[in-house]
Amino acid sequence: MSATNKRMDLTRTTSFCPPPETVLLDSVKKNDTETVEVLIKANKALLSYKYPFTAKTIVATACSEEGVHPLTIQTLIELGADLEGDAEYKPVHLAAQNPESDILKTVINYLKPGQINDTVEGNTPLHSLVKCQRIKENDAIFCENIRLLLKNGANVNHSDNKNLSAVFWAAKHGYKNAIKTILEESVDHVDLDTHKLRNQSARDLIKNNNLYSGPLPEKILHQAPAEKLFSLLKLSKEQEFVAYFNTLSLTNPSDFINLDDGTSTMLQYGCEKGLNKVVRYLLDRGVNVNLTARNNEKRPIELVAEHGYYEIFRMLLDHSNVEISPSILCYIIKQSDETKFDKINHEECCKMLLKKLESNREIVDVNGEDTMKNTPLHYSLRYADEETSQKLLKLGASLASKNDFDIMPIADIKPELLEKHLDECVEFNVKNKNDEKRDFEVTFNYSSLILPRKMKKNKFEESDPEGCVYYDNIGPETEVIAYMSQAPEFKALLKHPVIVSFLFMKWHKIRLLFYTNLLFYMLFVLSLIVYIFTYYANFDRETPSNFCLALGKLSWFVLNLTFWILVLRELFQITVSPKKYFTNFENYVEIILVVTTGMILYISSPTNDTKKQLASIAILLAAFELVLMVGQHPKLSTNVVMLKTVSVNFFKLLLWYSLLIIAFALSFYILFAKTELPKSINGTDADADDEDDEDDSFMGPGKSLFKTIVMLTGEFDAGSINFHTYPIISKLVFSLFVFMITIILLNLLNGLAVSDTQTIKNDAELVGHISRAQHIYYVESMLVGNILPTSVMKILQSLFCCFPCDRNMTYTFFKPLARKVCLFTHSGNYRLTVLPNNHGKIYYEYNPTMKRKSSSLTTCTRSCSDTYLDKETVKRINSIVKCRRELEEGPTVNSVEKIYLEIDNLKKKLDEIIQLVSAATTDC
Repeated sequence: MSATNKRMDLTRTTSFCPPPETVLLDSVKKNDTETVEVLIKANKALLSYKYPFTAKTIVATACSEEGVHPLTIQTLIELGADLEGDAEYKPVHLAAQNPESDILKTVINYLKPGQINDTVEGNTPLHSLVKCQRIKENDAIFCENIRLLLKNGANVNHSDNKNLSAVFWAAKHGYKNAIKTILEESVDHVDLDTHKLRNQSARDLIKNNNLYSGPLPEKILHQAPAEKLFSLLKLSKEQEFVAYFNTLSLTNPSDFINLDDGTSTMLQYGCEKGLNKVVRYLLDRGVNVNLTARNNEKRPIELVAEHGYYEIFRMLLDHSNVEISPSILCYIIKQSDETKFDKINHEECCKMLLKKLESNREIVDVNGEDTMKNTPLHYSLRYADEETSQKLLKLGASLASKNDFDIMPIADIKPELLEKHLDECVEFNVKNKNDEKRDFEVTFNYSSLILPRKMKKNKFEESDPEGCVYYDNIGPETEVIAYMSQAPEFKALLKHPVIVSFLFMKWHKIRLLFYTNLLFYMLFVLSLIVYIFTYYANFDRETPSNFCLALGKLSWFVLNLTFWILVLRELFQITVSPKKYFTNFENYVEIILVVTTGMILYISSPTNDTKKQLASIAILLAAFELVLMVGQHPKLSTNVVMLKTVSVNFFKLLLWYSLLIIAFALSFYILFAKTELPKSINGTDADADDEDDEDDSFMGPGKSLFKTIVMLTGEFDAGSINFHTYPIISKLVFSLFVFMITIILLNLLNGLAVSDTQTIKNDAELVGHISRAQHIYYVESMLVGNILPTSVMKILQSLFCCFPCDRNMTYTFFKPLARKVCLFTHSGNYRLTVLPNNHGKIYYEYNPTMKRKSSSLTTCTRSCSDTYLDKETVKRINSIVKCRRELEEGPTVNSVEKIYLEIDNLKKKLDEIIQLVSAATTDC
């Protein structure tokens, strides 16, 4: 089992065998050390697994449980259990609260120097014991545990977050025995006066409540310089701190500048409490700006960002050695809309950091993630203003980054902001006035549309600082554009030159794969049709010629080969993404086709009727799928979209009208079904000739419904319908059917088809871009997807805890092919260069991956792609360039003249209006 299995649920009941962490917990409670040893030796990760509901590791759980033998805890520690613990639970604190004193004695024997004074939320083990209500104060175990802590170096004068010592809490709760034990057993002198709350000291509490019968210590320990400094910080006394620190000049102040009291460093205290003078003083003295305490791993700048102390944030940000994590940017953006106070302003902190990023983008990763994998752009689009989001996008923030809920920032951005950003992605030299020359270049920046690549060193080149690098997280590059193609508010932006150029280049990357797939499928369809008509369906039942037999055998062989390739292709798509596969109607056609073809090939001795039915279905489905596949080509996609749209709309409308159609079919069955006519006197039928002419299509409800559907097309054959049985009602119902269904419904359907077709033709360019984006995204997701079915892996691991594979393991079978399909695999420079005055010719830069140790990274090489953008896209590029120049330089001379002419025209029209009004007033 891998380390990722730490998240496995403890309370699973569907597993065939209990998970190992549950077995380990039961063994610890039963003190079965042999089983504990076997389990941990087989899986070391069990020692760091945190159990649900308690969030404790196994050693922390053992220290807090009653009935656990000290030998069991000793076994866990010797097997590698970490006594350091985390910020919430430490084994020594839990052991101090355990009624079994031997537990604490065992844990203390394995503590490292100084761990006896580790803090959890400011409390040392001695604090935790005195504040604990689990052990009764009169219990001998209570005092025994205090003695153990004091004898092993517990600092009796250590103060908690409220600047109170353990003896103060004992006096506050009235623990006489505890106070007696502390005063008599303590190795150091006990400070009863310096730790005060509301001007009340431990000495006063003890005296006033008669908690200690013996004489109080006369010789009180004065605080050491470090303890004095931390006490002043906890009380937020800035002036006293600076003054006292200056008095230490006779000693060596540098010895105190980076000290910590186990809970925090001096700089961490100053940043957390917003002490501007203290922070400035410590920075001037050369404090380590990134130093953290063992029990407080948050850097000083993180503490400042959480509280929003913008002045201190500016001090730390200006420091040359400060280290900034992405979580800082996420947090200050998330809190930027909160209420501002004198010293607190998250928005100002955000502005300062973004301004710093503009000059140095390496200080923090704008695509860095927090614990929920949210990036700064996720928070900015939800909480901050548009200016902040625009700056992040300009700095390279990606719209494709997904959080734990698979939500991309593109889902929250406004279309106006996205359009403005796409315009900024069109980069060119504004100072270059020669924008009409043939070599004028425009660069498209796609960094915000693509998931940022994670650069890694080649595993064979780790010792070489200039060794090869590659980008590991190859993923779909068109995911953002595919999302835009499905969101109505973003569809219009698919015509933007940045999007069009990207889709254009992506199509040129995958077109070879498209044509290969198309040729393979055409070979499958051709071999299927030839096999059916030369060998399988021998309709004339004559002995076929030798040529037909040879052709039939050849087609049988080719059909078998292409059939199994088709099966493997469909299985691969199901494995990679079953959800996408089964939500696509085209794939159901392929499944039925595969089943039908398999029956044609492998059913032995079918009947002639079976052969004909299977052959007809197979040919029809194969042709239908071929039409859809050919329609994936960008130039033919509009026709297929029209077919799909009209078909879907027809189906929706007919589905609603089906109630009326069924009602008419049942009425026709009742009215027009054949009836037995009375016989004449001579024994013959009265109207034998009329009966022979009657149609038998209404002899049952099913036949009647089928006949009614046929009648929708206008094929009535009214002459054979039985109107003579109920002449008035039948003709009235039939006339109503002709009017409601044939005239109204059919014309409505025709008008709907014409409207849909005209709409699609008007938006043919947009429809082509949408179809191209969705097809490219589907191909990419198949090539870079995980062929190990994640859902199946999760089910197997939920049923079998010992299943060897990790559910999060990913494996891409076509990774080499995926790298060739992607535009940017070897370079972090997500740009393409276009020459709009040279028919839209495209260049792109690439950086080849080196595989030899002797090779080093080369400079980016410009490669001509021999591809050209369409004329409409080139026109839009020139329009964006012109608008940008007008914004940067102001309106041109011609534009100014046009404005003056329009103003003159407006003046003339106003004069005419005034004259008309004056004339009308005079007449009145």
